[in-house]
Amino acid sequence: MAAMQRPVLVGEFECTLDAKNRIAIPARLRSAFAEGIYVTRGHERCLAAYPPEGFERFLEEQTQGVSTLKSKVRALERFAAASAVHQELDRQGRITLPARHLQFAAIGRETTVIGVRDHIEIWDRAAWAAYLAHLEEEADATADELATP
Repeated sequence: MAAMQRPVLVGEFECTLDAKNRIAIPARLRSAFAEGIYVTRGHERCLAAYPPEGFERFLEEQTQGVSTLKSKVRALERFAAASAVHQELDRQGRITLPARHLQFAAIGRETTVIGVRDHIEIWDRAAWAAYLAHLEEEADATADELATP
C-alpha cells in the first residue's frame, strides 16, 4: 500500500481573529491538520503552524548534522519547542491562539494565513503586506544570489 501523500500547503488567505482569539484555518488547508496542529513562534515575527508529523520533522531538521553541544543550536530548538502548543481544530475549523503568541507576532484582529509548503504561517495582515512588498522588491536579487554556486 502506498504511503499517504501530504498535501502541499500554498496560498494566501485573509482571516479575522474573533473576540476569543480564535482563527479559522482556511478550508482548503484544513485536511493537513486532521491529526491536530502545533502552533509556535516563527521567524520574521509570525506564527508557524505544523501538522504533528511536520512539526516533529521541523524540530529534527534544525539539528540535523549539527551538534546540540553548540549553544546556538540549543537556542534555536528552544525558540520553537518551548512556545509550541498542540490543538485540535474545532467543528468550524478554528484554533485558539494564545495571548503570548499574539503578542510575540503583534497580531491584531486582521490576519493573513499563508501556506508555506509543509506548514502555514499566521501574520498580522499589515505586517504581512509590508513583508510581502519587501519580498517582491528583492525576489530577483535573492534568486540570483541563491542560484550562484
